[in-house]
Amino acid sequence: PNCTAIVALHPDEATGVIVQTAVEHQIPFVVVPCCVFSKLFPERIKPLVEGREGTSGLDGNGLVVSTYYDLIDWLVAKH
Repeated sequence: PNCTAIVALHPDEATGVIVQTAVEHQIPFVVVPCCVFSKLFPERIKPLVEGREGTSGLDGNGLVVSTYYDLIDWLVAKH
């Protein structure tokens, strides 16, 4: 991409791809996600967040990202 920054407000299904693209191409970005789409993206698994209950980590429990805060944790952990 030929840009100086990526801004994504309410990017819906594109949230993960926007963050991935920005990180891969080292482009500054800001994302304000909205909908989680847990049924559309069942492969998004909650990361282990120290001090937070209900996270699966890498132990195979496979708790699907289902809340806004789950999505934020998933985006941060993935990238």
